Amino acid sequence: MLREGKAEETLEYVLSALESVLVKTQELELLVAKLRRASWSGKSERMDPAQLSLLLDVLRAQGGPSVEAPELEAQEDAQLTQEIAAAERTQADKSDAPSKPERGAWSNRGAKKQSHRAAVPESDRACRRCGQSMQAIGCDVTRRLEYVPGHFVEHEHQLEKLACGQCKEGVTTAPAPVQVLERSAAGASLLAHLVVSKFVDHAPLHRLHRIYARSGAQIPVSTLSDWVFGVGDLVTPLIDRLELRVRGAYIARTDATGLRVLDPESPGNIQRGSIWAVVGDDRDVLFRYTPTGEGATGPWDFLAGRTGYIQADAASVFDRLFNGQAASAVEIGCWAHGRRRLVALQDTDCRVAYPLKLIARLYRVEHLADAQGLDPGKRAELRKTRASPILERLKRWFVTTAAGEPPSSDLAKAAAYCLNHWTALTRFVEDGRVSLDNNLCESQLRDIALGRKNYLFAGSHDAARRAAALYSLTRTCAQYGVPPLPYFTDLLTKLGAGWPTDQLDDLLPHAWKAPSPADPIPEQP
Repeated sequence: MLREGKAEETLEYVLSALESVLVKTQELELLVAKLRRASWSGKSERMDPAQLSLLLDVLRAQGGPSVEAPELEAQEDAQLTQEIAAAERTQADKSDAPSKPERGAWSNRGAKKQSHRAAVPESDRACRRCGQSMQAIGCDVTRRLEYVPGHFVEHEHQLEKLACGQCKEGVTTAPAPVQVLERSAAGASLLAHLVVSKFVDHAPLHRLHRIYARSGAQIPVSTLSDWVFGVGDLVTPLIDRLELRVRGAYIARTDATGLRVLDPESPGNIQRGSIWAVVGDDRDVLFRYTPTGEGATGPWDFLAGRTGYIQADAASVFDRLFNGQAASAVEIGCWAHGRRRLVALQDTDCRVAYPLKLIARLYRVEHLADAQGLDPGKRAELRKTRASPILERLKRWFVTTAAGEPPSSDLAKAAAYCLNHWTALTRFVEDGRVSLDNNLCESQLRDIALGRKNYLFAGSHDAARRAAALYSLTRTCAQYGVPPLPYFTDLLTKLGAGWPTDQLDDLLPHAWKAPSPADPIPEQP
């Protein structure tokens, strides 16, 4: 091209090739950094403050865009720190609740207390000097914590039978105890322990089989599986009531995760289904299983017709909930997803330090609102005053970056994601009940992920549906702070005795109260 006199075209060609090489090099560096981060710290997205400060220093040295007045930035962070500390001190002074134990400390508040009196032996009760009998002046207290292993108790109920010796007709038998599952010898406490072990402690049934055998009961895995199926069917009406509460919630948060299911009709006898989570108003948790990840059997179905808030990530499967095809809901964005794209670039591009710093400041404003104990109205006022200026700076940076970067670069894609969903991402400013991210819903899916690692797959599609129902109750218990073992024991006892269908709401975790031994079970009308 030079010999032909095409100097400008030659320069263009060389620069284009160089740019292509540089872009490819950056992509490879990013991939290596991601692999190193995964091997060192798993999937954690936490940033080391020292690393973030270093990135900001590099960015300022390079004269990065939109990084103005670092002294003012530092001053704003320092002011937030002081306000948060002052608010936390004030709340601590007002609160009468016992403080949480420090990390690393242990507590035995839930342990059963037993007192033992140890007397001084008769041979030592006389004074060694004068020989007079010594008087009691108090006692020293020493403590030992013991563990009593779980054990099985088989209750044999001998039901008296009466018959008339004269008429020779009719037999009267004493009433039998409550039977939770038909043709099953399992009591409510055993079924409750089975459910909690599998769906809270993530123990597979074959492992529970060995644990129970060590405790004195040899129960086949197939029997344990039948019991789980029975409990799942028994609580189905309760899940229907929970679903009504979630549908009527002011804010519904949703997300999904995969679950492998045994299916003889699928290739390899395994089908990948989906567990959809919907959290209503921060507390009620509902899981729904679908054989596929399609929206038609998932969110388009159970959130159809909704007009209130829905918080989700920006996956296209949720679009029909907001454009009127399945629902006309109001979309709330997730800053955790927007931030995640920037965190992925922090090892290869120091320019992301500035938006990450601003996003962190948004969360610190929320921390301040929490520390001050603000109600939704005052929280919205604080957001308008303190968060709105931060959002304006963030948007300026995203616009500048998107305009100056090649559209195919990861940084441009991260900026475009936030700009495309800016309205949804900033909707939290106007309503104090709306949160910045969907982490609450994502955290509910951790139990599914932990269980999936242990039991690997569900035995059938019906088993997966029952698992979703039981996970709904265990996670709702966790959100309300309800202890799952006594809850399920009481729940199964009452359902087995024929709890009235018009009072099922009283058995949901939000309304449940630990029963007194004298509390009667209402009769079925």
